[in-house]
Amino acid sequence: MNTLIRLIFTVLIGISAITANAGNPKKYFEDLSSSPNFDYTYISPLMLKAMGDQYLSHDRSGGLPVKSSQISYIETVYTIGDGMNEKLWKAITSIKKDNKLETLTTKKKDFYRYDVFAKLSGDQKYFTNLLVITQDGAENVSVVYMEGKIPVNTLQTSLAQ
Repeated sequence: MNTLIRLIFTVLIGISAITANAGNPKKYFEDLSSSPNFDYTYISPLMLKAMGDQYLSHDRSGGLPVKSSQISYIETVYTIGDGMNEKLWKAITSIKKDNKLETLTTKKKDFYRYDVFAKLSGDQKYFTNLLVITQDGAENVSVVYMEGKIPVNTLQTSLAQ
């Protein structure tokens, strides 16, 4: 009987640990937040719900037309002067590998580079993961990573430009 109780107790602890982590997405760039060369932002699922159904940036200003209601969470990091930081690029590589992201588009001109990586849902109607990297030379890097249910058609116009 004691063995059965221990087994049930162990299973309950395991389930509660999994459930606790399910509500807290992995923060890939949080370690960089303590560096003075990085500007780090994390927007939680709760904060996105509180924002309602508004655009996070506007297509006409160069941003992606994504609504807060389409996103589960967002993590961004921006650096001035430390764009070749090894931790930054390891985190980016980890995001791409962990989430099996594919390249959607790459734009290069002189010292400017813009890359978009994503993962499609099973029915291919939504992006479930989206990673956008903007580089202005080797020094300035801006990275935005988000997870959610972003309709493919909302990005088609933006990415074609």
